Amino acid sequence: MTDGLVEKDDDNWYPQLRLHYFITMGREYLAERDRSKAKAQMEAGENALWKPDFNRGQLLPAVLLLEELNIRYFLTPGIMFRGSDVELQKLKALAVQHRYFIRDYLGVSVSEGLSGIAIIQRLLSKLGLKLSYVSRMGSRDKRERVYQFIQPKDERNVIYQAWQSRVIGVHQ
Repeated sequence: MTDGLVEKDDDNWYPQLRLHYFITMGREYLAERDRSKAKAQMEAGENALWKPDFNRGQLLPAVLLLEELNIRYFLTPGIMFRGSDVELQKLKALAVQHRYFIRDYLGVSVSEGLSGIAIIQRLLSKLGLKLSYVSRMGSRDKRERVYQFIQPKDERNVIYQAWQSRVIGVHQ
C-alpha cells in the first residue's frame, strides 16, 4: 500500500470506495456480503447485535437508494450536465421525495431549496466523487454552469481490481 493510499484511508476514504465499488463492479456480490455480515453478527450471540450498528453495516439499502436515484447515469464520462437538464430535475424531485431515507441511509441532507447540481454533488461525495465544472452556456441573462464527470485518477481502480480478484477467488 502506498503512502498516498494510507493518507486517504486516514481521511475516511474506505467507506466511499466501498459504496462506489458496490454500486459499480461489485454489485452482484453485495447481497451475499450483507447476508454473511448479518449471519456473523447473529451467531456471535444475543448481545453482539445492536440494531444501529447492524443497520449501518448493511450497504444494500444505500445502494438500492442510489440506484433508484439513477446515480450511475451521472458517473458517465463525457456527458455534460446543467441545472436545467431533465435528468437532474428528476433526480432532485426523487431526492426531495426520499430525503428522509437519504438522510438515514447516506447521511446526506436534501431540501427543496437545493439545486439539482448541489444534490448530485452531495450524493457523489458519499462515493468520493464529484462533477467537475467545465464551462458556462447560454446568453448573459440565462447563463448556466456546465459540469461533467471526470474519472478520478486516485488509484481506486487498483483497489477495486484487488477486491474483485479476492471475491472471484472466494467464489471459485
